Amino acid sequence: MLPEEAIQKVMDAYYHITGLRCYFVQDETEISSAKEKNFFCKCLKTSSSALRQCDECTFENYTGALKSNKPQKYACHAGLIKWSVPVSFADVKGVIISEGVITKQQGLEAEDWVNHLAETYNVSRSILLHNYTKVVVMNEDQVEESIELMQDLLKYYKAVIEG
Repeated sequence: MLPEEAIQKVMDAYYHITGLRCYFVQDETEISSAKEKNFFCKCLKTSSSALRQCDECTFENYTGALKSNKPQKYACHAGLIKWSVPVSFADVKGVIISEGVITKQQGLEAEDWVNHLAETYNVSRSILLHNYTKVVVMNEDQVEESIELMQDLLKYYKAVIEG
């Protein structure tokens, strides 16, 4: 199995277990946070200003994960909690970037937050709100366990490759 195939298997298994999508970035020139598949982010990124901020946030956390060789957990400018996990398989290096989640409290404050984002980025409030209610809700322990799960999946597939 090639490293790229193993990384895709990690992301597929992670999605199957957690319901969270993610994508793999190998270098700075590939950073395109528009790759994300959740509709909340897609709606927000119809604003060029929001997309630019997403890319800046992704770049900062991508480079932080690579430099520290440790997962980076952060709140993006849209308020979603995300993480970047460094990957090193054979000669393939990069970062897996998770789909964002929200806390229970953020869900309760959805209308106010979405109103702020819709006004700031001049995007559809109703579409944004509808899709915000679809974002996965996790508490801090679940986030930490989710990051550990991804790391364990990476360890497993790295062992498979290295035989």
